[in-house]
Amino acid sequence: MPTYSVILDARTAGAQLPRTLVAFDRAAGSWKDAHELLLVDDTGDRRLPDLVQRHHATLLPCTAPTQGARLNAAVGASHGELLLFPGLVNRRVIEWLSDWLPGVEAERTWDAAVLPVQRQGRLLRWWNWLQRAASEDTYWVERAWFELIGGFDPQLDGDAPTDLLDRLRACGACVWLAGDDTARHKAQCPPQGGHCRG
Repeated sequence: MPTYSVILDARTAGAQLPRTLVAFDRAAGSWKDAHELLLVDDTGDRRLPDLVQRHHATLLPCTAPTQGARLNAAVGASHGELLLFPGLVNRRVIEWLSDWLPGVEAERTWDAAVLPVQRQGRLLRWWNWLQRAASEDTYWVERAWFELIGGFDPQLDGDAPTDLLDRLRACGACVWLAGDDTARHKAQCPPQGGHCRG
């Protein structure tokens, strides 16, 4: 099992941050010691050092004004082979991370994956997926692919994760749309051709 770097942005997580950290403590129980949790912060909130210490996370102060630049800084300080960028963390995401991800990872053929937020209606979910992923989705990216395309666009704020996914697809990465049933999944893997660099 590869090492995971779970990267959270304090500004984006907002008031949900304490709850998210508790949830990841539960999910990471099945990952053994193969993970690190990093929190990048541009808010200067004085409560964060104690919070990250309780959850065995690493606090990364950062003055970058955009989410893309902050997440790039956090990736630069991380060590995992697989980068995980949580979106809206709910029970479904935690169950998927703790129960299903380790099993799927053993036979992984994808370069990036997305666990989308639940949208109403299967057809609507697929239509939204084909058009553009949502910022609330949870993303996994192989470090090698992240570096190959140059990481997040540092000029982008809330759209940085979805832009990253768009560029991964355009560069030939195999992107897996994760679902509730790991036996039924759709990998969007274009024919392998040239690769892109950021």
